[in-house]
Amino acid sequence: MSAKNDIATPAQVPAIPGSEPSPFSPDLVKEIAMDIGKAVAAHIETMYPAAVAAAGKNMLLSVRNCTHNEIMAALETTDEDAIRRRLAERKLHRRRSKAAWKKIRDQDVSSDPVED
Repeated sequence: MSAKNDIATPAQVPAIPGSEPSPFSPDLVKEIAMDIGKAVAAHIETMYPAAVAAAGKNMLLSVRNCTHNEIMAALETTDEDAIRRRLAERKLHRRRSKAAWKKIRDQDVSSDPVED
């Protein structure tokens, strides 16, 4: 546990109650993140086969890698204030990104924007 505030970080929580916590190796954390990414991709493939068929197999690879990368980025710090800032920034980014993509998709693209 952290001497600063006696709060256990995820890597310090013991797997077996009463045992001493030990930090996970970076390679193990990467494997866990990749496994979660693969599980999310498998869930999407199982539950939404029509979406996968329409988007192609690269979508599943993208989902897997995005999930892995987000988990790895989230574990870069154990500082609660930094985590809360990151969560707020991510929420704002998703909102703005979604609005921008909606605006792009709603535009009329039936006419050629470049005139000869």
